Amino acid sequence: MKLLKQKLYFLILLILPLIVESQNKYNLDFNDFKQEEQKMPTGWFKWGNFENLTGEKFSDGNSVGKVVSDKNGTFGCITYRIPANYVGDTIVLSGRIKYENVKDYVGLVMRIDGHSKKGSLAFKSMQNQKIRGTSDWREYAIKLPFPSNAKDIYVGGILGKKGIAWFDDFKVSIDGIDIQKLEETKRLTLEDYNSDKLESALSKSSRKLDFSNEETLRNSLGPLIEKIGEKKIVAIGESTHGTSEFYRLREIITKRLIKEKGYRLVVLENPYDDIEILNKDLLKSPLDSLMHKHLFSIYQTQEMKSFLQWYKDNKSIYNIEFKGCDDSYWVFYELLKENFNSVNDNVLNKLLKELKSNIEKSSTDKLKKEHKVNNSICNNILDIENYLESTKKTTKSIREILFNGKNTYINYLNIKNQKPVQSRDEIMADRISFLAKNSDSKIIVWAHNAHISNEIITDNEIGIMGRDLKKEFGSDYYTIGLTTLKGSYAYIDEKFINGDHLYTEKLKTELFQPVNSLFWEKKLSQNGNSFVMDMSDLKNQLTTNEIIGATRLIGYSKESKEDIYYLPLIKNFDMMIFIEETNSTKPIFE
Repeated sequence: MKLLKQKLYFLILLILPLIVESQNKYNLDFNDFKQEEQKMPTGWFKWGNFENLTGEKFSDGNSVGKVVSDKNGTFGCITYRIPANYVGDTIVLSGRIKYENVKDYVGLVMRIDGHSKKGSLAFKSMQNQKIRGTSDWREYAIKLPFPSNAKDIYVGGILGKKGIAWFDDFKVSIDGIDIQKLEETKRLTLEDYNSDKLESALSKSSRKLDFSNEETLRNSLGPLIEKIGEKKIVAIGESTHGTSEFYRLREIITKRLIKEKGYRLVVLENPYDDIEILNKDLLKSPLDSLMHKHLFSIYQTQEMKSFLQWYKDNKSIYNIEFKGCDDSYWVFYELLKENFNSVNDNVLNKLLKELKSNIEKSSTDKLKKEHKVNNSICNNILDIENYLESTKKTTKSIREILFNGKNTYINYLNIKNQKPVQSRDEIMADRISFLAKNSDSKIIVWAHNAHISNEIITDNEIGIMGRDLKKEFGSDYYTIGLTTLKGSYAYIDEKFINGDHLYTEKLKTELFQPVNSLFWEKKLSQNGNSFVMDMSDLKNQLTTNEIIGATRLIGYSKESKEDIYYLPLIKNFDMMIFIEETNSTKPIFE
């Protein structure tokens, strides 16, 4: 009997590694590999244009992934896909790497894709770390925010240009828990979700908007105004830049917040410097002319003029300010110089002269020269900022102008210093944050739904602004999304809205394309023609905010398939205003 127990004990020891291995859902340690039958370990595949990606058995029986450069390729990445059926905030990829004679870079890479095919939701690579040379096994790690609308997680080991690299013992963790042990949560979609339950929840968490006249509409927004309370930043969005009803609602909400709640600063998704010039000339130049010179063409409408006229008439009464949060390369120097007037300071005059000279040189078709000159401009701004701070000659307005100028050119400095490039959304978030932290005023932001969203929508593109502000200000950052199902909208043909300083594009009108039942807007239309929906109430009714569905986010150009995004809309906004049928904005200039 004793002998039998000993044999059983040794048998368990022999098969235990096999049992443990079989419990792993994913072959992240590369060990499911039969060298005589497979080129690469099970589940692993190739990205890039190196041909020699393989598995390799070491003498101790351990298998690894291997990438060898070839003279015809630029990079190779041995890659593994994991279904993103998990919930969490942060995802980490760690792994061991050994490499020989690497001339460019080697490292880990992670990409998270959503339900749309047009780009990743999040991406991180060690490429910029420029790890080179030769090294024995070392462990590395990278991390990303984990998007709630993720569909697939891709992890890999990447090698650039020349060398050999081995990869082993990959581990993926979400909020500190190994994904091999983490319980899977099936993604909820509008397609699969119980329609009756959703309709009931929408009804209980929404309040009808009455568009009968201005007074009834204003009054029906009362509960929304009370819900906002005393938030530091209220961001009012739009699913298109060219929808008339959105601007009408924004104006009503903004006026009420100014009059009833003491909000004193309105920030528009428009070049910062242009808005400052518009303010300077507001009382001495015709409003149409100022709008034509200093507002993106998409805003040159009767609806925007209505608010700006009210702002002009009431600016001093309510002590309100109007600002922009976008880049402007065109009038920064003029704005800065005007704030100094005549300066009797030789050092400062020399610094300003250098800045002006570099700005005049910045218009060039040569990319290398452009980077060099714009990098110098950023350094000029930093020099002026440091000098004024050290001599205590700065003012609040000059500090703000310099901050915005620095942010406009910061990526040229980032590229030179091999730092990550900041997206437009990140830079706009920095500007709004600066205003919030350097002013006692409560702030109203007018920007696209895609920018104000509480959650990231696509990596390095849109959603980062709202994500960053929500992360920094928490519940003091409050988002109101606006969306519609059908009707018309205005757009312009310009592909790069800030590519020049001639805001002369003509507004055109188009009808929305029909959408199917998988769209949020189609589901919302079943609840009524127009209403305000409290997303926290909706979450409580459904006991989840993870339902993913399609929605349209149209910018300043004509609608296309690229404007469809798959989002957990309940997470993206604190409030949502839905209007079933809307109309295009009316241009000032035909």
